[in-house]
Amino acid sequence: MKISIVGNVNIDLSAFISESGNNEENRISEMSFAIGGSASNTSIMLSRLRKSIYLQGAVGSDFFGEMALELLKREGLNIDYLLKLNGKTGFCFSAISKDGQRHLFTYRGVNEKAYPIEDGFDFYHFGGVTPDQIERFICKTGEVRFSYNPGGIVTFEKTNGVAAIAARCEVLFVNESEWNHLEHSLTAEPKEIVVTLGARGSKIKNGPEEAALPAKVIDTTGAGDSFIAGFLHAYLSGKDPAQCLKLGNLLASMVVSRPGASPAFTYNEVSDLANRYDVYLH
Repeated sequence: MKISIVGNVNIDLSAFISESGNNEENRISEMSFAIGGSASNTSIMLSRLRKSIYLQGAVGSDFFGEMALELLKREGLNIDYLLKLNGKTGFCFSAISKDGQRHLFTYRGVNEKAYPIEDGFDFYHFGGVTPDQIERFICKTGEVRFSYNPGGIVTFEKTNGVAAIAARCEVLFVNESEWNHLEHSLTAEPKEIVVTLGARGSKIKNGPEEAALPAKVIDTTGAGDSFIAGFLHAYLSGKDPAQCLKLGNLLASMVVSRPGASPAFTYNEVSDLANRYDVYLH
């Protein structure tokens, strides 16, 4: 199956914030630059599961654009359809507290430009893409198989458009607050609505719910994107809904236990953890 992940490509600056009684200024105990953005993160995690992924999106004509391209090449992703556009690359500043919870400040940059999307793939996942851009793509190519993770900014700012596209996708991925906001705007529902529940795990509307796996939480950045990668890996392999949730939860547990949105780990590490918790990987 030929799979394309379409959407946000960012450079992330993660800052681990020290506790302080100073209300005006806090000390950063550690910080790092890394590749980020919902589409990048999900692509990287699917690639770690040995899926061949084509990433589509855009970076800017700036230093961060060059950095993003280099980091994505190192991950072994196919970026033939990743465009370099005039403008600034998406950027996300993540302030991470001692308990691993993060607050994000996102500059979308060229992610918001109406870049062309290549057709000819068997399945698409759209991460952080605006509904009007997906609508233009479907109008051009006809109906395609796809899943959709609009993300917080798009969900809250373009609710009606997200609801319209959600009705046409196979799988809609949202977190709990996004779902609470979006639920009453849907006029029709996709095949599956998958809601991530943070530390409680994940569920499918009118379907199973699976508890999160044990993890020492260091950084929750990228947990939802890695969950989507695990879910899609199982879903596109024909696994049942509960197994899809379990593999999503497993990948999320690995990501939150390490700093960064797409921390390094091997396929064998995923396989070992899957065996420990009776999660089907193959």
